[in-house]
Amino acid sequence: MDVRHDPRVRFLSELGRALQGYGIPSHRLEAALVNAARHLGIRAEFLSTPTSLISAFGEPGEQHVTLARVQPGSLQLDKLVALDDVVEAVYRGELAVEAARQRLQAIVQAPARYPAWAGVLAFAVASSSAANFFGGGWREMAVALGLGLVGGVLGWAAGRWETMGRIYEFVLALVVAFAAAALAKVAGPLATGVVVMASIVVLLPGLTLTLALNELGTGHLVAGTARLTGSLMTFLQIGLGVGLGTRLADLLPGRAAEAVPAPLPPVLVWVLLVITAVALGVLFRARWREVPWIIAGALLAFWGARGGVALLGAGLGTLLGSLLVGLAGNLFARLRRRPAVVVIVPSIIVLVPGSIGYRSLSFLLEKDVLSGVDNAFTALLVGVSLVAGLLLASVLLPPRNAL
Repeated sequence: MDVRHDPRVRFLSELGRALQGYGIPSHRLEAALVNAARHLGIRAEFLSTPTSLISAFGEPGEQHVTLARVQPGSLQLDKLVALDDVVEAVYRGELAVEAARQRLQAIVQAPARYPAWAGVLAFAVASSSAANFFGGGWREMAVALGLGLVGGVLGWAAGRWETMGRIYEFVLALVVAFAAAALAKVAGPLATGVVVMASIVVLLPGLTLTLALNELGTGHLVAGTARLTGSLMTFLQIGLGVGLGTRLADLLPGRAAEAVPAPLPPVLVWVLLVITAVALGVLFRARWREVPWIIAGALLAFWGARGGVALLGAGLGTLLGSLLVGLAGNLFARLRRRPAVVVIVPSIIVLVPGSIGYRSLSFLLEKDVLSGVDNAFTALLVGVSLVAGLLLASVLLPPRNAL
């Protein structure tokens, strides 16, 4: 059979496009596709970047090459689980390739698991919880909740209008910075820095930065460099938005009153970690049956990192947290026969160095070069520690498959 008309080729091409559209990093995507091609008995090679997928089928010199232009997608855990089920059914011979293609197309066309209002609410809840993690009090948490609702609504709009999607980070950062500074003038003392950081925490590209370092660490230089550049551009958009919003607020009459938040009860951290894990599950569209595992992973990540910081210092302490999360994700994959990323990605969010990178950019914009470079180096060190922990976990307890 001509490889161009082989149904296995069409299935693998569509599978790769779907996986890439749902936020799988390049090294996992290529490994998953190579494994699928081997099970289907077809020779294939793949090259993935954040915006394209090149596939070559057949023997060298007689290959059929395809190119798919893909827009970077957000992580959708429910659809990744469904795709994994289809691929596993094909491996076991329970599903023919053509039937698997039909199932794959149905998964891609399926509506979102949660309504739009649930995503908006999850954005706000994650922002409010982050205000406490960054040292804020009740006032900061309340303001971050309100601004998080604004961010969720703007995110909903960005998903429907391409133009808005291109400037979403800049617009939200501007609105949040202006609103926080204006409230500090009108409503009394407020830790505006905490509020701003918490309100945009979902947008901070710490996860993208970590994925970029992971791809570079696994030898995927093109994909890693592209993703790293993308994360830097997002930081710049957010930094410029915050800077402009703050300058506009300075034009308002009055003087902003900065507050020193009173510490909240330590037990609140436990409650907020659970709430944050549930909110992240909604944002990443996880199924409810996986949410308890995500909660357990978030608790492991947070307290493991705290213990690691006590032992190894701030830069390397996150290695212990990411190691525990990686082991938990791989154990979940083996016990539940589900992709390990279902647990790993939402759990690792509490450790990613997005807030440190934002502080670095803020210092640089204020011409405090020394503090900016110091925070940038810390963010890079934290990212490398996260990657090292995940790689070590894969050695100690190999995952069930590439996903």
